[in-house]
Amino acid sequence: MPLARERWDCHTHIFGPWNEYPLAERPTYVPDEAPFRALEALHAECGITRGVIVQATPYGDDHRALLAALSASQGAYRGIAVITENTPEESLAHMHQHGVRGIRLGMMKHLAGKPDVSRMGELLARIKPYGWHALVHAELDDVLATVPALLRYDVPLIIDHMARAPVARPQEWQPLLELLHHPSLWIKVSGADRVTDGANGFQAALPLMSALIQGAPTRAIWGSDWPHVNIRYPQPRLPDLLALLRRACGEDPAALDAVLNGNPRRLYG
Repeated sequence: MPLARERWDCHTHIFGPWNEYPLAERPTYVPDEAPFRALEALHAECGITRGVIVQATPYGDDHRALLAALSASQGAYRGIAVITENTPEESLAHMHQHGVRGIRLGMMKHLAGKPDVSRMGELLARIKPYGWHALVHAELDDVLATVPALLRYDVPLIIDHMARAPVARPQEWQPLLELLHHPSLWIKVSGADRVTDGANGFQAALPLMSALIQGAPTRAIWGSDWPHVNIRYPQPRLPDLLALLRRACGEDPAALDAVLNGNPRRLYG
């Protein structure tokens, strides 16, 4: 059975052009320029028709590059914002009109994040009226410590990058798989290169990817993580990541179509 014509990449970032969209004054990291037009071209080459652009921390709360890309895409791409308790209500409404459909909750220490449930809960309460969801960017221990409390806010949560679960210790995956029984919790099977440190074509990530897809078959989505910032190995190729996902789905066209099409279409519209 052929894949549906619509295919989603649910995790990308964009940077630049620098003369139009410079980084914040003291960015958390300094990436290479990776403008929206380069992402569009790569997606077209690989048969990706829809995408999600996640606001990257080096831009702080400056969403101009994100909103310009969403407008240029004419509805083909959705956005994920980074907000604070001081983000004006009119800014949320403006972003929603431009295609933003969620926020990212960052707990990664190297990106100056921390697991502050009270503060994150306040942000979830602010986005709930818009029907948005929240990405949870954290390592496994912080996911397990915070997500049960965050789910009480009745906002869908998506765990980014497979919670960076240890591929070599599958006995530690069970609490995450049990957590995925919650109907408002989704999993993003992205970051295969990160959990394997770029080794051996990321093959060691396959059992984890498969377990997570099987654990939440109607709430699993996929993202390339382009342009693959903060890595110390060769940049992953999008066709290779798609081939890995196909294998993680057991070469089952229906399972693959759910991850690339049906599930993200329900989430992002």
